[in-house]
Amino acid sequence: MADVEERPSKIRKLDTSEELPLKAQETTKEIEKAENHTNDPPVDEPENPNEEQNESEKGNEAQALDTSNLSKSQQKKLRKKQEWEAGKDYRRVLRRQKHKERQARKAEAKAELEAKYKSGELAPPEPGAGKKGPSRPIQVPVSLILDCDFNELMLEKEIISLSAQLTRCYSDNRCAPYRSHLVMSSWGGSLKDRFETVLSSNHLSWKGVIFTEGNFVAAAEELDPIMRGPKGGRKVGALAPKEEPASEQKKNGSSNAPATRPEAVATVPKPEEASLKPEISNPEMEPTSTNSTEVPPAAKETPPNPEEPAAKPQPQIVYLTSDSPDTLTVLSPNTSYIIGGIVDKNRHKGLCYKRACELGIPTAKLPIGEYMTMQSRSVLAINHVVEIMLKWLETGDWGEAFLAVIPKRKEAKLKNRNKAKKDGESESESDEEMGGANLENEEDVEVK
Repeated sequence: MADVEERPSKIRKLDTSEELPLKAQETTKEIEKAENHTNDPPVDEPENPNEEQNESEKGNEAQALDTSNLSKSQQKKLRKKQEWEAGKDYRRVLRRQKHKERQARKAEAKAELEAKYKSGELAPPEPGAGKKGPSRPIQVPVSLILDCDFNELMLEKEIISLSAQLTRCYSDNRCAPYRSHLVMSSWGGSLKDRFETVLSSNHLSWKGVIFTEGNFVAAAEELDPIMRGPKGGRKVGALAPKEEPASEQKKNGSSNAPATRPEAVATVPKPEEASLKPEISNPEMEPTSTNSTEVPPAAKETPPNPEEPAAKPQPQIVYLTSDSPDTLTVLSPNTSYIIGGIVDKNRHKGLCYKRACELGIPTAKLPIGEYMTMQSRSVLAINHVVEIMLKWLETGDWGEAFLAVIPKRKEAKLKNRNKAKKDGESESESDEEMGGANLENEEDVEVK
């Protein structure tokens, strides 16, 4: 019996799939895998299978710690920016859907119109009726230079607003019947970076626009010979020379024939008079006559020396600023008008006026106060200023230009007086009422 008790009993083989717990099954599988791959090179496996997830969570926590140092307003701006970037795909799909709906509406309207033509409800238009040829703008010798040398004084949202206004300036100038020379001076900084990154460098395809890194003075010097040359443009529209009416010509005693200057009239003696004139052998005995047209040697003009270079004309520059004591009455040909490209919520007052005075450049302001009355402040965007000047080139009337461009929300009304006021006439009463014309930006910012 003792031998039987000391003899070990046979261990029964267990079914691991049913009786062993899950953790034991995992350990046995790991042991079998280790025995089968003893000769394989070691593989760096994470001790924790959720290690990558933990690392991502740590990165998010680090990012949260970084944003915790920001203020609430900065965190809000950052969150909005992230939400905006995350919704790009959704907005793209939405734009395509709207485009398809718009195309479907156009096709439906066209099919309905053709059905009316076939049924006889409407008479079909005559061939060629209503079609207008492409109206090409006429170049005029006037330059508009947008001074973009204020990037460091603007916030990010103000840079965004300025880029949109510059784009609108290009569009208005391209579509205007009388197109001016448009220049973006001091091109660079954060404004240039936005055009090259966010706006996908679409400014490189703009036609008739010059981008220069130099300041507005250098741009005006570069444009002056272009405006005076054959490609400078024509004096048309409001720049065209005015003709005197027939009534004034009769009062002045002038005829319809073009008047000739006295210098161009030449007196030629008749043959009979020449034959009757006595010949004088001694020139010293020749009688002096007060009617003689001979010019003394001292008064004769000396011909220009071709070897000496001609004097270069100085470019005509006018900086538009509401702080100027002078008011702009007309736009002159071969002149560059500078517009300060800044959106600053009116933080930097008189900035452009000081800059122009330091450089000795004449300044002027638009005659808004002389022509218009507004319920609110006369605040204009940069593209509004450009559009007003382009409208004046077309009509020659400041009142009509202001009414066509100034937004309706400002409730601008023309003053009760003759709109066709003579150029150069001033009204002190209008200046006292409006306190001078403000040439300001749409974002409550003064175009200085």
